[in-house]
Amino acid sequence: PDPGRAEGCDLQPVTAEPPITLSYATSTVPRGCVSSGSVGTSHEVHILSIEWSKVSERGMPACLSFTPASSMPGERLSTLSPRQPMPGRDVPCPPPPPQLRLLLTPQDARLSPGTTAALDPELPMATSEGQLLAWAQDIYGGITSYSELRDPRWVQVRLGEDASSPPECIPQERFDAMLHLEAEVFFHGVKGCSRGDTQSTRAAHIVRLQPEPSFPITEVNLSLSCPERAMSNQILILQSQANLTWSLSVNNCHIQFLVSGSYKIAPISSLLLPGELLPDTEQGLVAKAFEKNYSIIASYSAIPASTRISLEIQEHEAVRRAPATPTPPAPTANSLPHVLLLMLQPWKCTDETMEIVIARSHLEPIKDVVNITLRDISCQAEKNATHFMLKTPLNHCGTSLEGKGHANNELILNLAKGAALQSVRVAFQCKIPRELFLRLFPTAAFEVPQTELEVNKEAF
Repeated sequence: PDPGRAEGCDLQPVTAEPPITLSYATSTVPRGCVSSGSVGTSHEVHILSIEWSKVSERGMPACLSFTPASSMPGERLSTLSPRQPMPGRDVPCPPPPPQLRLLLTPQDARLSPGTTAALDPELPMATSEGQLLAWAQDIYGGITSYSELRDPRWVQVRLGEDASSPPECIPQERFDAMLHLEAEVFFHGVKGCSRGDTQSTRAAHIVRLQPEPSFPITEVNLSLSCPERAMSNQILILQSQANLTWSLSVNNCHIQFLVSGSYKIAPISSLLLPGELLPDTEQGLVAKAFEKNYSIIASYSAIPASTRISLEIQEHEAVRRAPATPTPPAPTANSLPHVLLLMLQPWKCTDETMEIVIARSHLEPIKDVVNITLRDISCQAEKNATHFMLKTPLNHCGTSLEGKGHANNELILNLAKGAALQSVRVAFQCKIPRELFLRLFPTAAFEVPQTELEVNKEAF
């Protein structure tokens, strides 16, 4: 797309209630360190310093779980030091190992039944990083790991010591804590914009996955959910490196997709669908959304590389809810055609024709497709061994034109349900490319165009 198309839309931080709730898994913490200082003592000491924003104080749950190491038996100590009170709902977490003790100040965290909480010695409140590390060093004689976190949704601590770690725990910026910690954190850097002259309600959500050479990934699992009264005039643009596969779990979403690399709809089919090469700049992605006739950038989020992402598109002015952790339920039989066709987008338009081409293998999740028509049911797709195909003049078959740039119609899938046919209608919009055509006619009546150009002969 022409980056100039993004002019008039200056992305700015969303200061009101964000239109999405986005979280992602990561092992990179704002500050952290490891050390071998606890080796040879009776304790492993893992310190989590957690900062909560106002968004989290609305009651988003946080879950702390532990993965035991296969090292020798010993006592592990985890110290939580929230900078603000932890929001609170009880969240079921896997119980920690039997020999793990948790040192907690009151109301700092919710523990699973059976957890042993040691409240002595008392953890100092409102402690700075240096004071907290000095206190742990003084009390326990060594520190295994220190991790600073902001707005975690859940935290998993991997227990174990490494004698090859530095002797002292000296915090570093953007520390890779992969060996001992993984967390899912909420993203608060959402930006948005819209064209000043637009009256459209067509909105785009953009998620840009920023590559990290130190953390190469090949597949991303994205869980997407939408409001119950979801609008169909939205698009989700997922940009990443070209060799990435997106595995999408979709719940209650009638939304179009534009995806880098390749993608599959995990609850529906393992069939890998080709994406397209998308711009890798903020301005280029905004221009791409405008090119697709989406005049509102409802959300733009640039996040670090991650293998798990949860995204909930919120209803305008609705009460925001945290995304559900479990895999969303598979789309119902009625919503499958909408989800699948809006992802495949099997329509193509020119200034004269509309063409529909759908591989029958792509329709396998939708059982018993008998035939496919457009809004005018006399316009029925031809069915061969591999495809459904239909080509029609642009102004036929019930097609309506939106200005000069888009054509609107419906795909009607007739499904065999017992002795009767069930019809499922999927509305779609087809972009008419901006192209310049030159046609020559032998007379000014402009009836039949000529196919050959003759020298020194008049043409119209």
